[in-house]
Amino acid sequence: MAAAENGNPGKSVIHRAFAVLMSFDVAHRYLTLSQLSRRSGLPVATTFRLLNHLEVIDAVERDTAGRYSIGPRVWELGILAPTHDVTGKGTRPLLVRLAARTGMMVRVFAYKSHNALCLEEVLANGASSSGGGPGLTLPLADSAAGRVLLVRMAPAARKSLPLTRAQFDEVEEAIAAYGRQGWVRLARSDGQAEYAVAVDAEGRPPMALSVSPPPTRAAGAKADPLPASAVKSLVSELHSVAHALATALARPADPPGHASPPPYDSEEDTIDHEQ
Repeated sequence: MAAAENGNPGKSVIHRAFAVLMSFDVAHRYLTLSQLSRRSGLPVATTFRLLNHLEVIDAVERDTAGRYSIGPRVWELGILAPTHDVTGKGTRPLLVRLAARTGMMVRVFAYKSHNALCLEEVLANGASSSGGGPGLTLPLADSAAGRVLLVRMAPAARKSLPLTRAQFDEVEEAIAAYGRQGWVRLARSDGQAEYAVAVDAEGRPPMALSVSPPPTRAAGAKADPLPASAVKSLVSELHSVAHALATALARPADPPGHASPPPYDSEEDTIDHEQ
């Protein structure tokens, strides 16, 4: 299993297979053999052999043009992960209804490697955006959902994040502000804004639910800020859906001796961004 191959001494077959699979990302869903070889750092012959094995077990698929994509077996395994089975729990209808009522893009995020990882995304028409969708990652400090997740991190862990001093100070101020209103608003330069609340499902790492203007809005179009009454109604709707999500996603507590993954605290804190 641990036999070396030319150009990759010491790498196991599993390591090389995952190198091929990890070559795919949200911006590269379809790749050719040569592209996979280059992105994985493996010889073309090795990549080809691995792809043949992965295709047999439905870990990858090949289209008529010879391009490869992630196969259904990987998706089936992925939704078994405690923080990633949003779709598997039948929660999509909740998100579709929220998107239809608000006319906004609805997303569910979880923490992953200093980023907010999108687990699910729904537009008002029930689809996902082009170039977005599950698998998209956003910087924690630069998204409302990410700031919801930041509060679950221990102070020492937040200090270790790759944030500028200004970003860190803004995040710390926002953490204190969230307790007063229970939600995050992050405005962009075009006047549009993302709103987010926490999804506190028992037995799971923290997640965040967010809404933002759909990407189909004309580029450069300025948006009028929502009036206070509309914001209040939107946030109430977000909290209601977040509670329903938490109920659907709740799972039994981990067995004794099973440590929760870092870097989150167990305290029930929340975070916001100053308006």
